[in-house]
Amino acid sequence: MRPKIIKGRVISKGTVSGEALLSEDAISFSGGVDLDGVIVENQHPLKGQSLTGKILVFPALKGSAAGMWMLYRLALKGKAPIGLVVREADAILTAAAIFGEIPTMDHFDQDPLTCIKNGDAVRVDTAKGTITVE
Repeated sequence: MRPKIIKGRVISKGTVSGEALLSEDAISFSGGVDLDGVIVENQHPLKGQSLTGKILVFPALKGSAAGMWMLYRLALKGKAPIGLVVREADAILTAAAIFGEIPTMDHFDQDPLTCIKNGDAVRVDTAKGTITVE
């Protein structure tokens, strides 16, 4: 089977490969994720799951500007996702990804939430502007 390639817009540069963690719901890093990179938001479908070392695939960020600093702190501690694949990055997520040096892309030619499944091997390659799903 050939890998699926999704093209998108680069937000923060870098190339990473890893396991996808898919969230169909928006993520709040301010109060929704703890300092160990675990989702703690009570109503979130991924409550209890760790973002650490994963490529997070999600529709959008939710919450306040405090979420930017939380994601940045997670990056400094080595507890952040290694890559972000988001349908629509806002200014808060963009700043956090750049400050935290987390490879991030959005605005895709195909919906990543329908092309990527939990546990898929994914490569974010911002030099090529692609997400490759194995």
